[in-house]
Amino acid sequence: MKDKANALKYLGKSLELGFRRFAHLEQDDDMDYLRETNEFKELIMKYKSSWKSTSNEQNNAAAKKEAVITEVPFAKEDGICKVKCQINGLPLHFVFDTGASDVTISMVEATFMMKNGYLSKNDVIGSQRYVDANGNVNVGTEFIIKKVNFGGLELNNIRASVVRNQKAPLLLGQSVLARLGKIEIDNSKNVLKITQ
Repeated sequence: MKDKANALKYLGKSLELGFRRFAHLEQDDDMDYLRETNEFKELIMKYKSSWKSTSNEQNNAAAKKEAVITEVPFAKEDGICKVKCQINGLPLHFVFDTGASDVTISMVEATFMMKNGYLSKNDVIGSQRYVDANGNVNVGTEFIIKKVNFGGLELNNIRASVVRNQKAPLLLGQSVLARLGKIEIDNSKNVLKITQ
């Protein structure tokens, strides 16, 4: 809307609260109006440099910690790997899908979760276009899951989407998997080994 002062204010607040997708900011059309301003460049520089030093400190601290291996059982149904997960306290079975970008649920689960207090209108953040396995472009509703419990590992504020299809499978995608560390599939024991 070309409101430079407010745009910079809210961008600064986002960065202050932990937003660190700098590559996205460099490509996003919404930032075209701001990208060449000195204020934008200074803001990005400030948080990029503090993020790098924090990341180095975290990596050094992580190197000193011992690796923890968690085993999460899975079941195979028609060649598909399914795992138990709790979404905001609701136990569900998800397809373990390394190709999915987000956690995905169908309209049936979303409606149930809304009606029973597992999700609220405040968790909804907008709509999103995505490409399914058949190459079709679909529109889904994007929301934030406050808590995901996966094999005893608890993750907070996970991006997810509702597919506007009642028969869509529940997919456990990269918005969870990318936060878990190293994942190995042990088919002999039917467990996922997660090393953190």
